[in-house]
Amino acid sequence: MFTLYKKELSCYFNNAIGYIIVGLFAVFANFLFVKDIFVSGTTSMRPFFSLLPWLLLIFIPAISMRILAEEKRVNTLEIILTLPVSETQIVLAKFFALLTLVLLGLFLTLGLPVSLAFLSKVYLPEILIGYLGVLLMAASLIAVALFFSSQTKNQVVAFLTSAITIFFLIVLSTDFLGSVLPKFLQDIFNYFGPVYHLQNFIKGVIDIRSLFYFLSLTLIFLFLTIVDLEKRD
Repeated sequence: MFTLYKKELSCYFNNAIGYIIVGLFAVFANFLFVKDIFVSGTTSMRPFFSLLPWLLLIFIPAISMRILAEEKRVNTLEIILTLPVSETQIVLAKFFALLTLVLLGLFLTLGLPVSLAFLSKVYLPEILIGYLGVLLMAASLIAVALFFSSQTKNQVVAFLTSAITIFFLIVLSTDFLGSVLPKFLQDIFNYFGPVYHLQNFIKGVIDIRSLFYFLSLTLIFLFLTIVDLEKRD
């Protein structure tokens, strides 16, 4: 499994694609938050964490679209399935490779809280829990994108289907639904939106229900992807 994990990472970093995608994510995340500091004068990391789901909406489908779709297109997936590794190990290797890319992108934003610490007093546990929430959300969205990449040989189709699905998941937790749905329905839809659960982490609170939501969403879509690969044996 570790060999497959290293192979997946090398596919991104043996050429410029991985560096460009991760670099663009970090640049946009840093730029948009710094711009917000000058506009609103806030020195809190909460606006930054609230912004990240919309960046992940593009970033995660972009890094995930080729991970299985390209393997199917060039018929290397069948070769991998003949190796002495299980479908679970294959999926987990790809999942953790993608999660590593997200970790690298988030690592490149650590200059923001360090800079804020020089401007004003920051509450470190809240920032750490905020990053934890973003990482958990990213893991669940990676699992979603990984599943859609397993459903097609076309990278563009994989990107669009995962991006549209993630978009609707994010919208479930926005005020948009509140303007068109009764409150009791909005509350129901809110629970199924990852942004709703991310808000608890942004506030510095590790809510067991939100933790359960992210882990459940991740495991469900990883399981579906594994089942899909098992059907190809």
